[in-house]
This record gives sequence, structure tokens and C-alpha cells, in this order.
Amino acid sequence: MQKRVSIPLAGASAVVLAVSLGACASSQPASDPNQIVVQTNWTASQAQNKPLFAAFEAFTEETGIEVKVLESGDNLNQVYETSLLAGEEADVLLVGLLEKQLDWAINGAVVPVNDYIEEWGIADRIPEDALVDWTDAEDNVRAFPYSGFTWPWWYNTDLLTHAGVESVPTTTDELIDATKKLRAAGIAPVALGGIDWSGQKIFLQFLEMYMSTDEAKQVYAEGGTCDNPEAMKGIELLVELRDAGVFVDGVEGYTADQAQAAYMDGQAAIAPIGSWAYPSASDELAAATVLGGLPVADGAPFDKPLAYRGSTSAGWWISPNGEEKIDAVEQLITYMYGNDVLKGILDEGGVIPVADFGGDTSGVTSPLLAQSLTELPEAVDFPVMPDIYVPADVSNPMYRATSVAFTPGTDAATICQTVDDIYAAAK
Repeated sequence: MQKRVSIPLAGASAVVLAVSLGACASSQPASDPNQIVVQTNWTASQAQNKPLFAAFEAFTEETGIEVKVLESGDNLNQVYETSLLAGEEADVLLVGLLEKQLDWAINGAVVPVNDYIEEWGIADRIPEDALVDWTDAEDNVRAFPYSGFTWPWWYNTDLLTHAGVESVPTTTDELIDATKKLRAAGIAPVALGGIDWSGQKIFLQFLEMYMSTDEAKQVYAEGGTCDNPEAMKGIELLVELRDAGVFVDGVEGYTADQAQAAYMDGQAAIAPIGSWAYPSASDELAAATVLGGLPVADGAPFDKPLAYRGSTSAGWWISPNGEEKIDAVEQLITYMYGNDVLKGILDEGGVIPVADFGGDTSGVTSPLLAQSLTELPEAVDFPVMPDIYVPADVSNPMYRATSVAFTPGTDAATICQTVDDIYAAAK
């Protein structure tokens, strides 16, 4: 397997990282082989940490290998890369795949797991599309895919009924009609984070409404939005719905947290919210919520509303330090793929495993998670999840385009040009 490397990198900071990796490779002594340091953004306040820590304790009891956990929250990327430069990084990371992590295997910040995933018998349990998602442009499997997500649109049927909307809208015409009735009843329609990452994803959901899978992947990877007629139809659809009042007033300034709070508090009838929020819904709200998707438009290549799902919520990454104690790391990672551990993570933690663990969902207590696993796949189509195709240098700056798109008075030509300018600046 690959050791600490100095592969040519795209940006100046990445070059510094690679050079530093090479410099520290021989100077650091191997750490305790009977202790594995795990760094994760799964924090103590999250439901999944209880079964995760229980699994670590059981692993230590069975193997004698201690597991030390570093909880880094949203700062994990920065904390990890800083420790990496000092050769003091954690052995294993449990974190998702987006932005900086997309290039970690290419940069040498982590060890590709291509050989390990086969040798350790895990590859056969991972769906092929998940392996594709976790493989980079140089055919490195970046990490072991571990947990996924669904990202449906939530519909509060109590509020819809109160406004005279008889059923969850599944077409854009029905959504516009529902909007008129909701606003007449004094109820805000669709809440979403128009200024941040969540709005960016929904903006891209509109973008691919009329595109094929391959076309969407190409546009996400390369841009060229203004020159793509199907992408433009998606933007024009967003503008049409925006101007019809589908989104809450001031949506261009909403954050994801504000949008989620608006739905959870019953102030908005509809919101696209990810599966990570299922445990946050009250029993009353969960009972009233039907999970669906972005209503489908006439002429779109989809039969049903659109919702996201993905396999990139979390994976097990191996650092250069971790490779120095690979036998212990193998024991930990293969243990975490045990059926009992995966079922505990699902049942108690509400986390959707990527691996096939037998399909037993009998222990799931969250009604929305259960609905997501059983009814949602029949109600929606799942288009391409853009995270792994949009370049890391483009993803974050695109938040500005998102806000522009949701700002009243902005036309489709301005929106697409804003997106294309971001791609051009990143080249």
C-alpha cells in the first residue's frame, strides 16, 4: 500500500501539505500499536455516538486494543490537516466525503484502501455505486464507505390540510397551487437555506431536473451552465417557482438552521431536510410529516419527485500513521462492519449503513427513518448527488450563486453566468 507520498497537487497549500508529509515521514516514531486514535465529526450530542462508543468499548474488551476518540465537529478538516503536517495525525478518521476530503487520497493525506477493502472482505458488502462514489479520479478508493443519508422534502400534512391542500404536491403545477392556498391561509410554503450549502444542493436539484444522469455529472464537473439548454430549463423552472412565491419570504438570506427551525416549529409547511434531522422532529410533527421530493416538472425525464440520497455521510479513512499499525486498524474496521454493530448504529443512532447488513429494520424506532427506508424509495426518483462531482474549489463559492438564484428579480441568464464565472475562476 501507498506510503507517505508527494504527489503533485493542484493548489499552493496542497503543495505545502505534500512536501511536509514527505519531510515528516521518517522522523516520527510509531505510536502505541495497542491504541488506535479515531478522529470524527460525530459529536457527543448526536444520537449515533452512543452506539458508536458502545461498539468501541466492546471492541476493546474483545481485542485489548484501546480506542481513543477525538471529537472535532465541523473543524475536523482543519484540525486533521494541521496535525498531519506535524506527523501527529489520528490513525483513523470517521468523517464524510466532500470538499477538501475529495482530494485527500490524491494528496497523500490519507492512504487509499483499494487493496485493504478487498483483502479484508468488505468490498462484497458495499454496493457498487457506493464504491464508485468513494473512488477518486486516480482510481483510489478514498476510504471505507460506512453511512449514507436520504435528503427528502418534508411535507406537514396538518398545515397542508388546514390550507385546503388535499394531498402532497407531486408536480410543479400542484406545488404552485398549494403555495397559493398556504399563503392565503397565512402559512409559509417552502423553507430552505437560500444562502448556504443546503440551498446550493437544492439549486442543483433544480439544475438537473431536465438533464440525464451523465449530463448532470458533466455539468457539475465542468460547468458550462449557460450553454446547456437543459440546465437552463432547470434554472428557469426555479425562477418561475420563486416568482410564484413558492419559497418563504427572504429565502435568499435563510440558513439551513433557520429553514429547519421554521419547519420544525410549524412555521413553514414544506422543507427539504436531510435524514440527520429525523431525530429532531417531535412525535406530533413526525406523525404529520410525509416524506417526498421536489415536485417533478412537465417534460422532465423523471416520473416522480426528486430527492437526494447518498453513501457519503461517513467513511473510515486510514491516515499515514494508521498504516503504521495496520493490523490493529484492520481489526477495528472489520469489527465496525459487523452486523450487530451496523444494526446498533441504525436502530439506536438513526444512521443509515452503506453496507448490506441483512435488511433488518425491525429495531428502528424513529418513524421518519422508518418511512425513509420503506416508503420514500417508492415515492421519489433519486437523481445524481452533486457533492462528489462538483470540484472542491467550486462548491463553497457556489453558495453565492445560490443566494443570487433565490433573490427576487434575478433572471436565469444572470444566475447561470454567476455559476459559470465560479467555474472559470477555479480553473
